[in-house]
Amino acid sequence: MEGENANQGPSATHSSIEKTDDPADSVASISEDFDRMAISQAQKTQDKEIIREQIALAVGSESAALLELRHIVDKGYGLFAATDIKRGTCIFKEAPLVLITHGASESAETVFYVSQQVSKLCQNQRRAYRMLHKAIDSMNPAISRIMQDTFAGVSSRMDINNAIQSKIDDFATFKTNAFQVRLDKGIGTAVFLAHSRLNHSCSPNGHQSYNEREGLEMLHATRDIIAGEEITVTYTSLVRTWSQRAAELRRWGFACSCKSCKGAGASASKLRRERMFDIDQAIAFDNCTDPMIRATSRPRYTLPTLITGKLACVEELAKLCELEKLDEAFAFVEQVLQLHRICYGNNYVPNSGAGVWISKLKYLFEEKQKAAALAQERLLYQERSKAEKAAHQEGKKAWAADKKVNKKAKRAIKAAAEKAGLTKEDAEALLAGIDTGKLAIVAEKLKGEDDIEKVKSIIVELRS
Repeated sequence: MEGENANQGPSATHSSIEKTDDPADSVASISEDFDRMAISQAQKTQDKEIIREQIALAVGSESAALLELRHIVDKGYGLFAATDIKRGTCIFKEAPLVLITHGASESAETVFYVSQQVSKLCQNQRRAYRMLHKAIDSMNPAISRIMQDTFAGVSSRMDINNAIQSKIDDFATFKTNAFQVRLDKGIGTAVFLAHSRLNHSCSPNGHQSYNEREGLEMLHATRDIIAGEEITVTYTSLVRTWSQRAAELRRWGFACSCKSCKGAGASASKLRRERMFDIDQAIAFDNCTDPMIRATSRPRYTLPTLITGKLACVEELAKLCELEKLDEAFAFVEQVLQLHRICYGNNYVPNSGAGVWISKLKYLFEEKQKAAALAQERLLYQERSKAEKAAHQEGKKAWAADKKVNKKAKRAIKAAAEKAGLTKEDAEALLAGIDTGKLAIVAEKLKGEDDIEKVKSIIVELRS
């Protein structure tokens, strides 16, 4: 302390002969710091309880029991699994907290509308909403001027600025946390309290989708989630390259550090995602019917012409997704139907976005199944025909052998009958009455028999 004072020299506000601070003042200052820390901690605890309470109200007590709210350094609050969650589980459904039925464009009308919707929330809902992260720090100056004109009747400039800033903050929160939702009359934009607490991962364990019929945002587990694991979703398309994903995530004001971006296998993951992007773009181009787009925009890689080649590409993409553990978007072709249930639940099938892709994949899979079934049917037919042909040949051989034996047996029986005194006609009639299967047996009985009476007895027995 003295050394520092010596370096400063005398001044009007700091005497060179000043003594050390009064210990009572230091104690008071420390006490004030502790008080501020205690108040801050109490405020954080209260904020966390409000967020937890509002999430429970939004998703219901049963779903809330699956969730744990935690604060993460550099991320804010996130949702973690409070218990083990099985793949395919609907973790929660949630109605919008704030919904607008048009795009969230930066216009004065939209800013006012969002602020109006926020003002209609109850106090704790409003507090929970305003505690959401916002990555937008500024607004188009022209919009600010329009808003200032609107508030021209307010008594002071400070009041105007405060009113405008409050509305801009509400809109910034909305813009940062909003999801597009499909409505009956088009695309809307909404903020969901629980869903907005889900952090991003390029290898997420959750998949969110909006059920327009029920008006609820749904979250399903795309793989088994163990207790204590963070529940994550993706903020961007997972079949984009690392640089594309990074650029898109910058609008939320962060750089992803998940294992696909920063982990030990990040380099291999980046190569897989680049290949996935090429195939995805090729599929999109193959499905495109707009002649202008097809004429002016051709991807680096295109699908083969034959259906078998296209299926091979689809299966490669599915395999790459499996390696990347992107179960919420794709799975192996053989698991498409199961994937439908996992990502969207049993009672809802989307009609756009991932739904279109899944339908396409399902169609290709069904075509492959039909082709495989047809090939199997042909194989079975060929095997059956071969077996029938072999059996026919064996039958012909057996028939020829039987015919030869029976012909010989008939000659022997006929000769014995004529020897016993039967006319040729009676001998023929006798043969006609003997079952073909017994000819050889009868011939064997008559073989070498010279006793006319015995021959007659055998013949009488046959005729009776």
